[in-house]
Amino acid sequence: MRPFARATTAAIVLGLYYWFLIAFPFNQPTGAADTQVDRDILASRTLFEASRFAEALPPTERLTKEMASQPTFHERLARIYHELNRFADEARAWETVMALSPTPIDACPMVAHAYQRAGDSAQELAALERCSSLPPLDPDFLLMLGQALLRADRKVEARQAFERGLELDSRYPDLHLLLGVRQFDDREPAAARRSFERFLELAPSRRDEVAAWLKRTGSVP
Repeated sequence: MRPFARATTAAIVLGLYYWFLIAFPFNQPTGAADTQVDRDILASRTLFEASRFAEALPPTERLTKEMASQPTFHERLARIYHELNRFADEARAWETVMALSPTPIDACPMVAHAYQRAGDSAQELAALERCSSLPPLDPDFLLMLGQALLRADRKVEARQAFERGLELDSRYPDLHLLLGVRQFDDREPAAARRSFERFLELAPSRRDEVAAWLKRTGSVP
């Protein structure tokens, strides 16, 4: 074969190789029974990482059915639903992650936030109650639980959540602030003042947030 012909043939072969393996990676010929799953794994990961969430959705949904016991794919599906503003679907996906994961707290607080964005306050509160009892215990979840309980007008339980949070971390300023508000509402001004003053000790740069409460409890801001 003449050098020019060999060069032309080589260029064609390289061009076809590029097209099938690089430029068009998801349309490789089918063979073994698991080839579709392999392609879905590749497509789901690649499209998700490229922020092409609508395109990543079908292969990811298929993976959650084909490999239903793998929390990784359900987590990715939840994040895709989040990006597509499908919050009720996102919450259901996070619930599956919680059911499958050996560390279900990894799905917190995303599951609660998804319910909140979906407008389901009852499920948001239920999710936070579960999250606040999962090991390792986290004062952040108790703070969020207390706030959700306040929105549900369950003030006594909200105060208990803030107090439990402070048992875990006595240096958490926002828990002192929220507890102080509840103590003031419960007609315990001296206890409220101590909580507000403790807040100031821990977060002196946030004095404006507590100044009005200090005045109401008889302290000088």
